[in-house]
Amino acid sequence: MPPSNDITPIISLVIIPPFWPKMPPMGLGFLQSFLLDQGINTKIVDLNNLFYNLANEALKKEWLKSCNVSLEQKILSFIRDNHPKEYQQAIEELLSSDIVGFSCFKSNFAATLEIAGILKKRNNKIRIIFGGPEITRQFFKGGKNIEGDIARLADFLVVGEGEKPAYDFINSSNKNRIAEFDELKNLGSLSFPRYAGLNPRLYPQKSAMPLQFSRGCIRKCNFCSEKLLYSGFRARPVDSVIEEIKYHKGNCVEYFVFFDSLINADLVRLEKLCDKIIDNFGSINWEAQLVVRNDMSQELIDKIKKSGCYNLFVGLESGSDNTLRKMNKGFSAKEAEVFFGKLNKAGISFGISLIIGYPGESEEDFKESLDFIIRNKNIIPKIEQINPFVYYDGTNADRGGDYRARGDSLRKTEYFIREIKRHNFKYTNAFLGNLIEK
Repeated sequence: MPPSNDITPIISLVIIPPFWPKMPPMGLGFLQSFLLDQGINTKIVDLNNLFYNLANEALKKEWLKSCNVSLEQKILSFIRDNHPKEYQQAIEELLSSDIVGFSCFKSNFAATLEIAGILKKRNNKIRIIFGGPEITRQFFKGGKNIEGDIARLADFLVVGEGEKPAYDFINSSNKNRIAEFDELKNLGSLSFPRYAGLNPRLYPQKSAMPLQFSRGCIRKCNFCSEKLLYSGFRARPVDSVIEEIKYHKGNCVEYFVFFDSLINADLVRLEKLCDKIIDNFGSINWEAQLVVRNDMSQELIDKIKKSGCYNLFVGLESGSDNTLRKMNKGFSAKEAEVFFGKLNKAGISFGISLIIGYPGESEEDFKESLDFIIRNKNIIPKIEQINPFVYYDGTNADRGGDYRARGDSLRKTEYFIREIKRHNFKYTNAFLGNLIEK
């Protein structure tokens, strides 16, 4: 049902640069579809895409670098200096809205606060919503208390999932200034994103689309911030995902990227998804992130391959049992080795991620992890990511173990990377040290 007042407000869902620009913003896509289903006039304003497309090739290269603090600090000044007309038009478009909801990430947060301040200064009646992973991080960073410019500028703050809190705020049924993990009980009736008003062909990966099969994570890794994004695990109906794939294939989409924390959190649903893909399409090109699970049968892994999976990202993090226990990964190095063997047997390409210098990791643990990787080179197709340990607010890891507080973490990471290169591993260069602030 639409809001109870007589005039339906205009809602703009906005993502400010810089952020990863390759595909449409999936989170805002879900939120837009949900609000449109309620009869609420909602548009997505992707300023990240707009100004990325206006950038020269040198700036685009910088845009794609993770943790590019230098770019984050100067991006708005650059946009104002080089694209003043487009910048002013963007501000005027946002000012024409009744409510502006900002999707906040660490990379775009400083610029988001600046734009929100400009809007409030120009029109103090405009209502501002802040949501996204950075608001959740700030929530945990402040001991579940958010103050300063964030609280001053925002009329409403969303910690966690956005659909229900945004609707309640727009409908004036939520009188609080903050919603804490007010989630949909299930995702059965959640419409998939159609990105109304956006042109998917304006994104760099023109033939690819993001998908989300589930929300939340079944694992409790001590270092991981993804488990903080949702309070519980829920999956979408398989038939809804199939309909979404059909919709996008009808618009010439050829590749699908699942942004689930774990595509294999629910093995029964995953097998059903693979079966339905095979029945409806034969196969599609898809990739996802998954966890080491030795209760996954070879038959299921073979179906993953048959359904068209061309790449998987596996969060190994360490080849040392001692470090894996400290991380609370839920598997041993030997179990990871067996799992990799199953993926290889099915002919599935995958890459692994590694964390160097985890709190409590000894020199012996470090060497054991490196030895494990080198020893299993024949069953590890690719090193996808290597980073020193980074502490995230709200996690159970030791803050003092962050690489910025320990002088040896960067040294160990550099040595590990050199050894990977020396042994001729295939690797993604952009993700070697990509979490180190630049």
